Amino acid sequence: MWSKEFFKSLMNLGIPRHMIQRAKIGFQDLWNPLKIIFQQNSIPKNGWKDAQIRMLLKILSSFDSDKDIKAIRIGEREARTSSPILNEIASGFCHGIGRSGDLTAPQPKAAGASLMQALCNRLMLSLVNNLGIVNVKGALSTPMGTGMSLAMALRGLFNYYETNIQDKNGVLYPRADHKSPPKGINFVGGKIIQVEGHFGENHFAPEGAYVDIEDIKSTYFENKNKISSIVSTTSFFAPRVPDEIKEIAKFADEYNLIHVINNAYGIQSEILIKKIRSAIDAGRVDAIIQSNDKNFLTPVGGGVILSPKEEIIEAISSCYAGRASATPTIQLLVSLLSMGLGGYQKQMKKQTKNMKLLNNKLQNLAESMGERVIDCKNPISCAMTLRSLDKDLIADLGGYLYNLRVTGPRVVNVYEKDFGACTDEIRTPYVVMNAAIGVKRKDIMKSKNLLEKAIRQLKKN
Repeated sequence: MWSKEFFKSLMNLGIPRHMIQRAKIGFQDLWNPLKIIFQQNSIPKNGWKDAQIRMLLKILSSFDSDKDIKAIRIGEREARTSSPILNEIASGFCHGIGRSGDLTAPQPKAAGASLMQALCNRLMLSLVNNLGIVNVKGALSTPMGTGMSLAMALRGLFNYYETNIQDKNGVLYPRADHKSPPKGINFVGGKIIQVEGHFGENHFAPEGAYVDIEDIKSTYFENKNKISSIVSTTSFFAPRVPDEIKEIAKFADEYNLIHVINNAYGIQSEILIKKIRSAIDAGRVDAIIQSNDKNFLTPVGGGVILSPKEEIIEAISSCYAGRASATPTIQLLVSLLSMGLGGYQKQMKKQTKNMKLLNNKLQNLAESMGERVIDCKNPISCAMTLRSLDKDLIADLGGYLYNLRVTGPRVVNVYEKDFGACTDEIRTPYVVMNAAIGVKRKDIMKSKNLLEKAIRQLKKN
């Protein structure tokens, strides 16, 4: 950028040499990280300044054909916008990413967006490798959340392994009571064969909701002629514990089953990172699904698919229908650059500390109210029983908290329905509170106090 010729041209304007030399030093500090990131294709150790991120986005977006003032644009899709605001929202990448039928295919009109997407995927791979999942070889940013990213991964894997979904549409699903993953499975023609959960002592914790590996195996043998895949879960609301993904990976490898891990908010947890690395080493893991907003502090609407095989990522990418919005990928790239590896690791440490704080505060609250915190060792959330509340009042707790401006708690009233508990064996209602990445210490303190206020108010009524 700062060539000798450019330096001479500045000198010709009559500015003293020492002033230009001083300006060069400051400019290079701003510019050098941009050069380095393209040379190394790895996440920076330290987060970038906003000015550097904006400069990178501006440079890349200027490569797209709609920035060519002499371009003759007569196609049906030419990055035309009705307002400059739309261009600002898209950071200048109005052509989107990918081509029809392939999410990562270079787009002739969008060289800049294609470079931006490729860079984001490289940085994501660098991040997860540095966090400890060294056996992941490919990463793909998707313009969809967890459920649809799961669907896209399954569709790509069916193609990659030439699985006839009409003949073998069964997908083993260790019970995790969330609507998105099952909808994603159904979306691509899969038929869920659910493995029921239990409650009690398990492989992960003294107690909690879990799915036994032996039940997974027996369910498979009862339906093996129609089962092609299994979708396991690492991260879910307490008191659900992670599936035994290492044993599932071994089983999937032995019986040639596609294995996808729903790791929705697990990248932020060192515990779950180690489990994923171990599962890949021990057996078969084809794809791992993450949510961007849950892990990387972005707006809702994007996901990341990881795989131990680059060619699997290519197969998944090639099953996307149409061109995609670049916005979720831009948002992910901005977040990765703003935090850097060190910043993200710092966020992870804060999350661990905040989780301990939340657990301690709820333990104290539970003891004062004759309740208890379920000892499930969930790395992201805590569940406190609500045995002392009248059955008719439990359903009102969520509304009370919402009106007190506490967002996020999850009340599971097993007296009315079991969905949410991940098993029919939990007979005690409970409330779940989260300490996910990005949560503030002060909000944990306030939410605990307001939870206590809400429960006491309900008891008075």
